[in-house]
Amino acid sequence: MQVKNKAKLKDKNVAVTLVPEDSEDLWYLYNLIKKGDTVQLLTHRNVKKGNQNQITKGKLKMEKILVKLRLLVEDVDYIASDLVMRVNGKSLLQQEYVPLNSYHTAEIELNKEVSIVKSSWDEYDMTLLDELCSIEKKADIGAVVFQEGVAHLCYVTDQMTVLQSKIEKSIPRKNKDFGTRDLDKAMNSFYNMIIQGIIRHFDFNRLKVIILASPGFLAKTLYERLIQECIAMQNSSTKESKICQLILDNKNKILVTHSSTGYLQGLEEVLADPQLQKKLSDTKFLEESEALLRFQRALNDDDGRAWYGLEEITKALNLDAVRYLMVSDELFRSDDIETRKQYIDLTERAKQMGAKVYIFSSLHELGIQLNQLTGVAALLKYPIPDLDDSDEE
Repeated sequence: MQVKNKAKLKDKNVAVTLVPEDSEDLWYLYNLIKKGDTVQLLTHRNVKKGNQNQITKGKLKMEKILVKLRLLVEDVDYIASDLVMRVNGKSLLQQEYVPLNSYHTAEIELNKEVSIVKSSWDEYDMTLLDELCSIEKKADIGAVVFQEGVAHLCYVTDQMTVLQSKIEKSIPRKNKDFGTRDLDKAMNSFYNMIIQGIIRHFDFNRLKVIILASPGFLAKTLYERLIQECIAMQNSSTKESKICQLILDNKNKILVTHSSTGYLQGLEEVLADPQLQKKLSDTKFLEESEALLRFQRALNDDDGRAWYGLEEITKALNLDAVRYLMVSDELFRSDDIETRKQYIDLTERAKQMGAKVYIFSSLHELGIQLNQLTGVAALLKYPIPDLDDSDEE
């Protein structure tokens, strides 16, 4: 996503001009654009053109022209599989072929500018905008693909692979006089360089999957070295020790696999493997799936630790009793500003109080299940049996 311009208008509204570059950008825009916002973009319209004589004789000809639409948004329609996003609304700009207050549907296209004006950019909007402009925050897969002497550290999204760092090291061949001494020394140094790159570039707390891929057994060796290094460093007082502890806590996210080469085409080959694709899908949603599963078990046990509904969750939060908070992104797109603000405040409070917050996509099966439970649910630290009692009772 490119951000072309950001400006504050005279009426205190803020306008941002963006250029979506892939399907993930459209997904973020779908979450960003809400009813009541103003969207401006260029689009084509078929119009009837002709002079008065042609109009009288009914001989007008259709012509496609480029028009600038400025719409007050009433509805947003997004179909992920078709890479299409449509905005419906009322025209705010009087033009020759676009009457004021006429209703239109416009498609937001990839690599085409769209301007969004909001009277208020809330915390959720600003987070989305920040993620839109940062590949590190959009990507949920990190990958290291390597062979002897060369390694590539990448971020992977559904649409693209972005190289973050390339590591090169001269590796000598086995020497008949000194055996593998020089080779082993160089490979040790090479592994350490990769490990330092992983520590520097990958946020194990945020990334859902980290792929280690190589020909032969190099990836397996790297994984073992990474874990050994982190165990050795976790008790030190350095900044890296905290990162190492984070890696150890999230080592289940690491997938070790085989590639025919250590160059980027090797990563493409790995990502195209159907078996790995299933593993990736399972792992990417593993945390959310496990959180919802724990919640459902507690709900079935009826032990007072599983609750859903805004009123009940708010009461639990007031008691600092929330361990996991699960919220559907559908609630952040509510037409009612106060409702949106309510759920944004709820998630911010939960984070500040140390609760783990999961935002579920309403386009995923997990999000659909959560929406059937009001869209907001929580697993508590300890049982509270009467959260659904009214205050008067």
